[in-house]
Amino acid sequence: MEKRLLIVLLCLVGVLSSVFATDRQVQGVVISSEDNLPLIGASVYIVAEDLKKTGSAQAAIGVITDIDGKFSISVPSGITRLFCSYLGYDVQEVKLVPNKDRYEITLHVSAHMLDAVVVTGYQTVERRKLTAAVSKLDISDETIGAVKSIDQALAGQVAGLAVTPTSGAPGAPAKIRIRGTASLHGTQDPLWVLDGIPLEGTDIPQQEELSDITNMRQSSIAGLNPADIENITILKDAAATAIYGARAANGVIVITTKKGKVGKPVVNFSSRFTYTPTLSLDRLNLMNASEKVGLELDMIRNNYSPENKKGGVYNILSKYNEVSAFQSGGWDALSVDAQADINRLKGINTNWSDILFRDAFNQEYNLSLSGGTEKVTYYTSLGYYKENGNMEGVSMDRFNVVGKTSYKVNRMLKLGVSLFANRRKNTDYPTDKFGMSNPVYYSRKANPYFELYDKDGNYNYDYDIQNNTDTDLKFNIFEERRNTSLESVVNSFSSIFDAELRFNDKLKITSQFGYQLDKASKEEIADWDSYAMRSLYKKSNYDQNGETKYFLPQGGVQKKYENSNSQITWKTMGEYRDSFNDIHELEVMVGTELRKTWYETLFSAGYGFDRRTLTTKPVVFPDESYASSFPLHETTYKENAYVSFYSTASYSLLNRYTVGGSIRFDGSDLFGVDKKYRYLPLYSVSALWRLSQEPFMQEAKWIDNLVFRASYGLQGNIDKNTSPFLLGKYRVESILPGISEDMIDINSAPNKKLRWEKTQSVNVGFDFSVLNQAINLGVDYYYRRGTDLIALRMLPLETGFTSMNVNWASMENKGVEVSLSTRNITTKNFSWYTIFNFAYNGNRVLHENIPEQQTTPGREGYPVGAIFALKTAGVDKETGNMMFYNPKGEKVTLKELYRLVDEWGIGIASSDVTPAEERTFYSYIGSSDAPYTGGFINTFTYKNWELSANFSLTMGGYVRTQPTYDIIQPDYGKNYNRDVLNRWTPQNRDAAFPAFMTSASNPEEYYWYDAKPIWRDLDIWVKKLNYVRLQNLRLGYRVPESLTKRLGMNSATVSVEGRNLFVFGSGYNNYMDPESMYNPFATPVPKSVTFSLNLNF
Repeated sequence: MEKRLLIVLLCLVGVLSSVFATDRQVQGVVISSEDNLPLIGASVYIVAEDLKKTGSAQAAIGVITDIDGKFSISVPSGITRLFCSYLGYDVQEVKLVPNKDRYEITLHVSAHMLDAVVVTGYQTVERRKLTAAVSKLDISDETIGAVKSIDQALAGQVAGLAVTPTSGAPGAPAKIRIRGTASLHGTQDPLWVLDGIPLEGTDIPQQEELSDITNMRQSSIAGLNPADIENITILKDAAATAIYGARAANGVIVITTKKGKVGKPVVNFSSRFTYTPTLSLDRLNLMNASEKVGLELDMIRNNYSPENKKGGVYNILSKYNEVSAFQSGGWDALSVDAQADINRLKGINTNWSDILFRDAFNQEYNLSLSGGTEKVTYYTSLGYYKENGNMEGVSMDRFNVVGKTSYKVNRMLKLGVSLFANRRKNTDYPTDKFGMSNPVYYSRKANPYFELYDKDGNYNYDYDIQNNTDTDLKFNIFEERRNTSLESVVNSFSSIFDAELRFNDKLKITSQFGYQLDKASKEEIADWDSYAMRSLYKKSNYDQNGETKYFLPQGGVQKKYENSNSQITWKTMGEYRDSFNDIHELEVMVGTELRKTWYETLFSAGYGFDRRTLTTKPVVFPDESYASSFPLHETTYKENAYVSFYSTASYSLLNRYTVGGSIRFDGSDLFGVDKKYRYLPLYSVSALWRLSQEPFMQEAKWIDNLVFRASYGLQGNIDKNTSPFLLGKYRVESILPGISEDMIDINSAPNKKLRWEKTQSVNVGFDFSVLNQAINLGVDYYYRRGTDLIALRMLPLETGFTSMNVNWASMENKGVEVSLSTRNITTKNFSWYTIFNFAYNGNRVLHENIPEQQTTPGREGYPVGAIFALKTAGVDKETGNMMFYNPKGEKVTLKELYRLVDEWGIGIASSDVTPAEERTFYSYIGSSDAPYTGGFINTFTYKNWELSANFSLTMGGYVRTQPTYDIIQPDYGKNYNRDVLNRWTPQNRDAAFPAFMTSASNPEEYYWYDAKPIWRDLDIWVKKLNYVRLQNLRLGYRVPESLTKRLGMNSATVSVEGRNLFVFGSGYNNYMDPESMYNPFATPVPKSVTFSLNLNF
């Protein structure tokens, strides 16, 4: 009996011991190695394999960390380890120690999951739940190199994002297109977002504004220092951008700046020195002095331009009064002195490249301090950048200050403040509408035999640049540089105030208030001794009793421009996140946003300006009509308000299936005269299927990730160039001598139904990773249809208007994007990584109206950047005239094509061709927006060395260039490229270009070329754009840690980098750069070599 009782007691003790053993509670906190802050929602769990070994009936045991990153988990007896995981971090195994119940677990960021979290500006979305088409780019020297501005850093980096520099001049912005063009006339630039706050003033100048460098206004993006940026996220489809409402149809670029991390203070210093070699004019293929003199002799002998009395040869012939003798008798009819002077011209070859351009040296310095505690983090930086252009007197200075801090008031409330300030100063040269004071343009037109100084060092003046006939204004580009100046200063300030109220690990409320202010001032001065002032003074002439007088006072001119662009933004959001039974995940966000913008300009001009006294003189106009040509004061003011309400939601099941959606209502005072159109509802729906998580895929261990995505949504766009109201411009018109009337020029008819532009967007894609993410492939197909686009609609004449802005046009974009990254080789000392991206975008205008009298085709059925040209059929070998193809494909002369008739025999041709018929003469050549773009990046590392090469490619585009010479009335006083030497002559009948034409030889065609822009519209001036550019080649070296530690540093790197070293392509002969072919005034993107030093303490 006692024995049995002892056995029962022992069993009871064993059972009780087992029961009490399961009650062991393990507690702790999970923190991030990046900033030592707690991780909310991290998983702490026991794997099923361990539970099975202990005989536990439970299939899984796990908890998630709370708002403070803390956890408490019950651990059965026999369990000796825990596991901890968090998205974007490596899984951590925690060994349990007997009698120890508190642990601090530190998770480290996964090397393969650095982009596991994507910041969209409104939310932080886990990559595994991301149903949208999004690309993320981490900003570092290794990824973008020594770029001048952040917009240029994106070239070749992201599929579907095309970057084209507008100019290589200091501070010039880049044209960026994301998946094509969404508007016919409104802004086509993407929306930029800085730390959650959309920016104003990011539109770049339109192409027609680029002939005048003073119009090269600076985007607010130019003020951001790339050294302060952590990463950039590109939002492409409606699932990603619809939440941004009526400004997101062109895509969204989200900038996330650096912030402080918990830990000891970290000091980072970097410096860069850049050498930019002088520009070479070799590619312009300009004639030398001997060739130009020969051309002038031919033009004068054949009297191709009777009214043109310009050029070195004509001046010599005129000096000896031998013009007629030469035209009748040729070279042998000239005197010995005239021949000697002309031969002397042939021996002068001015090197305009050496004279107008120079080597440039740039420098950059950045210093930052960051750190923090669990309560407070901070980041502050100073940056200075000095860029000198390849032209003397052209430069940019940028000074940046950034201060960011966050303060954790208590376990629920967190506050943050970010301040961004920068000052940009540009020095340049004023230019006129002819652009001759622009060295890039002048170098194309200046005669090779012209010398800027005489033997005594005095200025020689070029009288030939004014136009084709006048020679009364003298010009010397060095005098212009000395006596003119253009200085612009932009002061920018942005502040962002954040507040986060977190009730628990599921619910939080966040609020942001942003303020942006950009104040730009520009001063343009031209002294009395300058071509700019001489030209203005000439335009001020008027007749008084038969005597020519000038109403401008003698002296210089001072013009001042003041622009102010500001906005305030306030948004508040509530977010709820929860998971149920470890298989359901729900996220909901609702919010509202208020925004108001102000834009103000002020212009003033003073004449008779004296730099010494800083005074001007009064201007007395003969009558009011002259005042419009010489405004003394102008001001504009605009303000707009916006209100928005929005919400997003997503649901995930089993980490395999995710569905999401968003909706937003935007309202603005830009529209809504008819209240029905005041608010625009925008929405998106999307879904994701993670096939790699399906049970039947578990045997395919080599597949890391296989995801299919799809989305549909409606995006919006604002055309700020239009208004629902009746708008006009006031002016005073002189109708009779001494009698003026007030007038208003009406722009277009009012339209109270004017509303937002809309874009429907469909996107399907997949992401595929294999072999431990050694190969990562992403493919997307998209279709975007823009509807309700604002365009002109022709109106019946009885309305009193010719046209009205109406929401009726439409167009589509469709394309494919491919992104591929590979880890080719990885060993202990060597690695090789490759990134390749490629995109195709097809654009087509579906509906658009053109005026009945327009003689060139409309874009309907063609891309928005469609280029049409008259189809030529070569040069007639007998006459030297250009031949054409008519709509039937037959070869005809211009006279036959237009059915030209000189009824009166006086050299004035007429045609019965209607505008509609003339439109059929033009053929579609291609689009100015290249349909194929991409990038190819290779990175090699060997021990402490790293070599990277970044190529960008552009294929399939076209550009309309300026004609290389004039077929009628050629200008003797300007230089040409050598195409003119390949024109038809009796001795060169197989020429590619037609002969000069005189009114006597072909009066009908001569008149027609003179009356219409036919010569400019020939297809021979349209060039293909196919090129590959080596964006940058960088070699870096990381100083060994053993040495940096002895020097008191955490790390040190040095590097040398070449940018824009080579361009492989065809079709850009006679131009310095394929990207500036459309704009002969633009400075080409220069080559450069940069030496960099980066120290971290």
